Amino acid sequence: MPRKPARTTTKAEEAFSVVRRKIERGELPGGAKLTLQSLSDEMQMSLTPIREALRMLQAHGLVEYRPHHGHVVTRYSIPRAEEIYLLRVTLEPLATRLAAENATDEELAEIRGLHEEFRAAAEKEDGAQGVIVDLNALWHRAVYEAAHSSFLDDFIDRLWTGVPYQAIWFIHRRHRSVQDHAAVTDALLARHADAAASGMHDHILRGKQATIDHLRAIGAPDS
Repeated sequence: MPRKPARTTTKAEEAFSVVRRKIERGELPGGAKLTLQSLSDEMQMSLTPIREALRMLQAHGLVEYRPHHGHVVTRYSIPRAEEIYLLRVTLEPLATRLAAENATDEELAEIRGLHEEFRAAAEKEDGAQGVIVDLNALWHRAVYEAAHSSFLDDFIDRLWTGVPYQAIWFIHRRHRSVQDHAAVTDALLARHADAAASGMHDHILRGKQATIDHLRAIGAPDS
């Protein structure tokens, strides 16, 4: 997909991105309460963009509104995670295949560079969890954008908010992820579409198992 043109980010979008990142990193776990005033104070914004950001988060399934309780971070069930991963394991290997076929040399260089940054961060025993999680997401998104399909990119981005990749369980499998990313990156650089797609397929399946195991361990609903 061609790079999205630069545009001005609104205050509401900025607030949405900040809260989304906190959820993705596991800093705001399922069930955490979000209030207009606390978010306004934290981000030094008026209530209007915060209110709009909460509506955006709710539309993406990251936050839900409970009468008499307010906005809380969504708790995820095992069936929801299984459905999300069913779609991810279908769409993300397809995007990876297209990236092998359509990526520019500059995009492949960016993917390789992000992988090296991710590998270096993951190999540090005292590496910051947030940095590792962010680099993982940047690498994935660089691969999918290189498919040059705006529809696929939008669908996949929505799926990633369906069950956020949380540092709580991702960090413990980061070394396996480095190996997976390396295999996919090498295949992309060689423009071997089948190998790249297969590598991403296996990577997503391993992520699914880790996610389901974690959700079961914390007592997530199984129905």
